Amino acid sequence: MNKALFLIFFAVVSANTLSQTIKQTIRGQVLDQSTQEPLPFCTVFIEDSDPVLGTTTNDSGFFELLNVPVGRRVLRVSMVGYESYIVNEIIVSSGREINLQIDLRPSSSELDEVVVSTRKDNPQNSMVTLSGRQFTVEETERYAGGLNDPARLASSFAGVATPSVGSNGISVRGNNPNGLLWQIEGVEVPNPNHFANLSVAGGGMLTAISNQIMGNSDFYTGAFPAEYGNASSGVFDIHLRTGNSKKREYTFQAGILGVDFATEGPFKKGGEASYIMNYRYSTMALVSPLLPDNAGVLKYQDLTFKSVFPTQNSGTFTFWGIGAYDGVDMVAADSVDWKADFDRENSSTSLYLYATGLSHQLRLGSRTFLRTAVSTSGDGLSHSETRLGIADLQESPYSKVKNHSGRMSLQSRIQHHFSDMHVNRTGFRYSYMYYNVGIEKAPSEGASPVPLADGKGESGLFQVYSQSTYRVLPNLELNMGINTQLLLLNNSFSVEPRVGIKYHFNENQSLAAAYGVHSRVEQLPLYFVVIDGEQPNKELDLMKNEHFILSWNMRLSPYLRLGIEPYYQRLTNVPVSPDGYLSSVNFMDEIFFNDHLVNEGTGRNMGVDFTFEQFLNRGFYYLFTSSLFDSKYKTPDGVERNTRFNRNYVFNLLAGKEWVVGRDNNNLLSAGFRLNYMGGLRKEPVNMGESLALGEVVYGETPGNLAFENQHSDQPIFSVSFSYRKNRPRYSSVWSLQILNVLATQEFNSHYYHLKDGTIESRYEGILIPNIGYRIEF
Repeated sequence: MNKALFLIFFAVVSANTLSQTIKQTIRGQVLDQSTQEPLPFCTVFIEDSDPVLGTTTNDSGFFELLNVPVGRRVLRVSMVGYESYIVNEIIVSSGREINLQIDLRPSSSELDEVVVSTRKDNPQNSMVTLSGRQFTVEETERYAGGLNDPARLASSFAGVATPSVGSNGISVRGNNPNGLLWQIEGVEVPNPNHFANLSVAGGGMLTAISNQIMGNSDFYTGAFPAEYGNASSGVFDIHLRTGNSKKREYTFQAGILGVDFATEGPFKKGGEASYIMNYRYSTMALVSPLLPDNAGVLKYQDLTFKSVFPTQNSGTFTFWGIGAYDGVDMVAADSVDWKADFDRENSSTSLYLYATGLSHQLRLGSRTFLRTAVSTSGDGLSHSETRLGIADLQESPYSKVKNHSGRMSLQSRIQHHFSDMHVNRTGFRYSYMYYNVGIEKAPSEGASPVPLADGKGESGLFQVYSQSTYRVLPNLELNMGINTQLLLLNNSFSVEPRVGIKYHFNENQSLAAAYGVHSRVEQLPLYFVVIDGEQPNKELDLMKNEHFILSWNMRLSPYLRLGIEPYYQRLTNVPVSPDGYLSSVNFMDEIFFNDHLVNEGTGRNMGVDFTFEQFLNRGFYYLFTSSLFDSKYKTPDGVERNTRFNRNYVFNLLAGKEWVVGRDNNNLLSAGFRLNYMGGLRKEPVNMGESLALGEVVYGETPGNLAFENQHSDQPIFSVSFSYRKNRPRYSSVWSLQILNVLATQEFNSHYYHLKDGTIESRYEGILIPNIGYRIEF
């Protein structure tokens, strides 16, 4: 009898233990947005918790919330004299603690309580007037088509189009993807994508920063503040996550695209210093020994880390870095299968990129803080290619590329809080640049390769900026600034004023306008083009892009917003051919470009972006964006042409649903879809006569065949995503399925000369990208 009672008691206790709600810890620090001074005695609590889960910050602004149930949670932070702050859509899991940094903004006594939210229409940078959006890493997993890649996630935002399904390049408002500035931890870095600039300048296959280490970041599509220099179209401002300073945590993830491992934690128990690190290796590289030699396996790997060292009186030091290495080898097919020249080519291609920085942030009194960083970065491409002769199958050199560049940079900025009405941020950046460019290609079959671009040496890029935010009235904000930059390679100098004004009708509706001049240095090989022993492009000036933007935003409910942004951009100093249609605004993968350009072109981009979005609420979310635009440029002959990226329209419909499932609602099931419908890319004309005579594709205008006048077919891209998160007391696991381009929509790839038929053919591809993945956090 006693034994039976004991067994019943044990069963009941075990059942209660197994069915208990799993809980986690949320901790963080609250700072003054302008001065970065810690704020004590702030109220921090989980909304809709019963009983209320809350606490207050200590003398150093830190807080810790224990026993927070897993699932979606909303955190609210408030303090007298400051605008309340809401952190939405936090996903609390059993496998990882949540660590937050929250910046509060002083409120105006003339207004009722204002609540600032982390919803995506509020970028982290407080000096952004419009055309800015914050995104979270979790969205790259949840949003269909994201593929855990923030660049692909950005293609669902208004004003953004991708050049192709196989690339994550970002064309903003009809501009070339190369006009985008990439920043990590406030430092400009080379294009941080695997296989960068191969299929499209400014893009790659996927971002070389794993979503395991990326934090909330900002994306801007126009008229951005003065602190962002060397950017003509948009800005990707990436922040890395700070590691847990209280306990060690680990993540392992495996999928079709890659296998990665992350670790984070304190350097020593009881200390404040922390680290986080992630290493990723391509899955295809792991299985390459099982594949045919001519499979063309894309091999890649990357490493990212960040270490933070707070001190008592000397500020905070941060050391971070990213490195990536890519490679692909192609083997010629059997001669009986040759259809095009690429079938008879042997090639080896390798790429690398790196960036690392040491930054220091120091408060100088109660109203000022100084941030200084030293960094080094670089990237490189090595490529060699040979061809087998059609008649004798003899191998001969065809092309060779070395394109290596790097920079060492020093930058510093000081931010001063003059009053609740005026905050100023002033700084400089100097980059010592070095390069080694050598590009060769055979002019005809059997001929030896000749130089197309050649340059080796040093140069520099110097930038100075100052910007201020003024609260002119309680509901009227003015952002003003100026950026200047000097390219020492040819002494190109640019003065770029920026101004934005925003009027709040109330806390739910605002009207804004902004203007800015923006420019960006061209890709280095363009400056070192060799024609008849001369380098005619070395003196190219910086292209200017003037942005004029209006923006109307309205919160229809706490979870629903509507945004409309009409814009006009005027391009001057556009590099164009003096006697043709060629221009840098149309570059895709122009590695072997070899033409003379002059700054005599002009251009304009005009359109309107529309956003209608419901943030995650009761497990449901959706996003509808549309962009109607027209992108044109004009050459010295007075002819106005479409740019290559003038798709005219892009529509996105994205939606998803989450269900809380499992015993005690500890688990999360989600599903989503996305339809991305774009007008086709513009067609570059083929000179059929010359192409057939030479036996290779030659692009060029002929009478009645204007460049980029016609379009390829429209592209409907349908994507889906599914995931299931299971929380256990000591770990959390996630199964996921993401499929990009489920319908395998065909898109134009290239033209080629058919070796057997003697005709010019078009090659189309229907790239379907699936990714089945598993992740465990513990």
